[in-house]
This record gives sequence, C-alpha cells and structure tokens, in this order.
Amino acid sequence: MSGKIKYKNPPIIERVIGVYADIDPEMFQIKMPEWAIKIRDEYPISSPITEWSLNFKDVKGIPMLQETVPKAEIIQMFWKLHPKKTQVFGMRLRPSRLVFHLVREEDNIHDFDELYPEMETWIWKWMEHFEVKALKGTTVEYFNRLNAKISPKFMMPDGRLKLAEAFSVFSNIPGKYVGITQPYDCKIRLIVDEKRPCHFDLRVRADDVNEGHAGVKIDFTTSTFQQFDKAISAKEALIEIQFAHGIILEQFNCFFTEMAKKSFNPYGIPD
Repeated sequence: MSGKIKYKNPPIIERVIGVYADIDPEMFQIKMPEWAIKIRDEYPISSPITEWSLNFKDVKGIPMLQETVPKAEIIQMFWKLHPKKTQVFGMRLRPSRLVFHLVREEDNIHDFDELYPEMETWIWKWMEHFEVKALKGTTVEYFNRLNAKISPKFMMPDGRLKLAEAFSVFSNIPGKYVGITQPYDCKIRLIVDEKRPCHFDLRVRADDVNEGHAGVKIDFTTSTFQQFDKAISAKEALIEIQFAHGIILEQFNCFFTEMAKKSFNPYGIPD
C-alpha cells in the first residue's frame, strides 16, 4: 500500500481479516469434512476450538445464570505447517464467516501483504464450496501489545507502563493525578464515513502482568457491514478489506504518539 511506513519492531502481534455470510449450520457441518480435504495441502493442521454459550437473564439489573444446558459450538481452525511447529498462518471457519490469521513470530513481525493473498486465494473457493451467493460484510483487525518486551522504553522501574507517553488516548486526561495504572478498560467506536457502512473500533485493556511488569492490549478493528439486507460480492469484499486496512493504518498513526512510533524503529521509507 503506497505511503505505508514500516517498522522494525511495531507493537502488532496478530493481524486478522474476515468475510461474513449466512450459511445454514447443518449444511456447513455436512460440507466441512470435504473442505478440510480441499485445504489439506495448504492448511493441514486441524485445531478445532470449542466455544461454550451460557444463558443469562436480567433480574432487577443483575445478570442471573439460567438453569439450562450450556451450548457448545465447534469453531473450525486450521494452520499451515511451520518449520518451528508454531502457529503463524491460520484459517478459521464457522457458519457465519471465513477468517484468516497471521501471528507474529518473535522478531518476524510479518506484513498485511502476506495475509491478504490468503483471502484472495480462498474466498472464491469457500463461496463455491459452501454455496455462498453473497456476503454481508468484512473485518480487518490488528492486535497490539505494549509491554516490557515490545516497548521497554515505556516501562517504569516499579513495573508500571508509561501509557500516556505511548498512546494518545491517555495523553490529555483532565484533573490532577501523578500517573496512570491498571485497570485499563476503554472502548471507542468511530464512524469512518457516514455514506459508507464502516466503523472503527478501539479496545484498550490491561494485559497479564509478566515478571512484575504491566502490559496493555490495544486492539484495532475496522468493520464494514451492509444494511437493509444488501449484499456484496467477493470482489467488492476484497476492495472493502483493502479500504478497511487503510483505515487501520491511519488510526495507528493517529493513536500512537510520535514518541511511541519512533520507538518502534521505522524504516523511514514508504513502500
């Protein structure tokens, strides 16, 4: 993507892109074994995930667990082979979506341009196999972390994170205070374009404390979902993914401070 600044050590730990549709769950289960065979040469490692759903009811403002049997959904997850036997390139499926993952490997931070071709390659085959006539929307997600390993410049001797110096949301908090500490829990949704069904979500949360050092999760998501039962084609979905990725890059540049971006070691040359 023209004008994109690349960094040697950005806070990105995972990139995710997805497309959404309505597939009959029963048909999805019937066709799933054949799909696993179809992708076996590229994604041979199957690691299904079980997701449990509990039923809660609001009772005078208090969520109460209902006495019903929890429901389980099997999320189909496949991975490419890797020389170090780590999970880097993944494909995730459920009746409502096709999603691709690209996970950081230590100093190998990878790039969106490695992930996007996976969707280009498989979206048509997935739609044909599961008889998807049209798509409902797309998502692009960037999962970021600030911690002692990725951003040591912002760690304090007592293990706290100088978050205000790294992330602009916390840079101008009014009132008197001497520092920011956990818990961090912040959600923001931005309307990207009123004429386009697109929005950007920011989520900031505390990460697990590692060896006495605090950390923070900063997740970016750009979604485009059609309204009023409108639908898009595979070609249009790919265009929306590229558009959404551009929004992610813009917001990355806005939300991380200049000090933070300098600490990520930019190559300094637009690609």
